[in-house]
Amino acid sequence: GNTEQQSQTSAQDTAGTYAPSQPAAPYDPSKIDAAAPVMEVALEAQGNSMDVMAFSQSEIRVKSGTTVKIHFSNKATDAAMKHNFFIVKNGTAEAVATAANTAGPDKNFVPDDKSNILFTSRVLEPGQSEDLVFAAPPAGTYQFVCTYPGHWQRMNGKFIVE
Repeated sequence: GNTEQQSQTSAQDTAGTYAPSQPAAPYDPSKIDAAAPVMEVALEAQGNSMDVMAFSQSEIRVKSGTTVKIHFSNKATDAAMKHNFFIVKNGTAEAVATAANTAGPDKNFVPDDKSNILFTSRVLEPGQSEDLVFAAPPAGTYQFVCTYPGHWQRMNGKFIVE
């Protein structure tokens, strides 16, 4: 019985080290490592009209391998100023926001095609806040953006994982 067991083990080892058909596990923001350090960031959606609305930061930097906790608050008082927070692949903010517009409020402005999207929040009404907790994406530069219709042009920034 020993030989059989041994060959099974080596077959598993080989599969583990050399598996070209298996791509790297896709990024999953909900796979939070309990042992990972937590990086806290405060982010506000500010402004009461489309011409002054903005995120309080234009750049968010986090360390790779950490758990990111963003205290996201919508400081607006005007009922039309609803905001969300998406992390998207660099250079895709406009495309994602356009698709989000098509998706509409029933889908929380989350497009069906999520290939460029790493993380999405719900839409915050004025005065609401939410803690967004997720595993840091792989090292690299991403964008963050509000996909509420008409907002992406002013409400976007760089999300950098070091």
